[in-house]
Amino acid sequence: MAAFPSIVALLLTAGTPFCEASPDTLLVEVQTLGAFQQASRITTNPQGWIYVSDTEQNLVVLLKGDEARSVSVGGYGWTSTTFDKPTGFTTDGLNLYVSDYGNHRLQRFDRNLNFISSFATRDTPVAEPRFGYPLGVALSRLGDLFVLDGENLRVVKFVDNVRFERSFGDIDDQRSRLRQPQKILVGPNDHVYVLEPDRLLEFDYFGHYLRAIGNRNFKEAHGFCLVPGGVVVVTQAALFWFNDRGELARVIQSTDLQTGTPLGPMEDAASAGDRLLVLTSTRLHIFQLSLDRH
Repeated sequence: MAAFPSIVALLLTAGTPFCEASPDTLLVEVQTLGAFQQASRITTNPQGWIYVSDTEQNLVVLLKGDEARSVSVGGYGWTSTTFDKPTGFTTDGLNLYVSDYGNHRLQRFDRNLNFISSFATRDTPVAEPRFGYPLGVALSRLGDLFVLDGENLRVVKFVDNVRFERSFGDIDDQRSRLRQPQKILVGPNDHVYVLEPDRLLEFDYFGHYLRAIGNRNFKEAHGFCLVPGGVVVVTQAALFWFNDRGELARVIQSTDLQTGTPLGPMEDAASAGDRLLVLTSTRLHIFQLSLDRH
């Protein structure tokens, strides 16, 4: 990750425009991968492997650098290796947890997509740990799981081998009450981030509300990723870059990105070293930061 902060540093240079010519653009496409029907989420592991969810095909696809080495798991169903709409995932490099929306569960795989176990609480007699229609899942450095509960519009935290600890985001405080949660991530600072169409909510590790990023800056957000020194929020037509103070640093329209194939509606993004991975509904576009600019 050492090279990636330069992206944020350049984006915060006030009044610095992107260049029109491809060799001088800030983000230069280096690769495009995949042929998806309706891709929605992307993540990477410490080895640099890329995981993409295709909700139309109910697949999780693993890309190890090129399409020839891709593998997948899924298809529609309720067995251990099928899904009813995989909505999100998280990985520690050894395990991959997938939120299986229609089956009300989390599926755990190894990094090569071999099934390990399932976890579900919707049918438990105890109300506090129940979650249904999970919209996403995030994993902390300590191994705690944060489930984005689409049925009860909250975040449910599990510790010590999926033992319920707390829930948050469903209290009466309108600042922190979840309305339309889309995606969840845990940052390197152990803060929990939940994306909604028009804002990004930030909580501490214990679920206490800290702030909202991007209020009135964007609408209809689909995804986001954390980068050193900031965050990138993704709408279908633009990338919104915020610094670590929550200030909008730059907006990059999809029409300004130079790509070898047409750039479709953008769905999500991930960072990996000095590269930004932008997922559209049908393709994955990988951009490298160019230090050449006007």
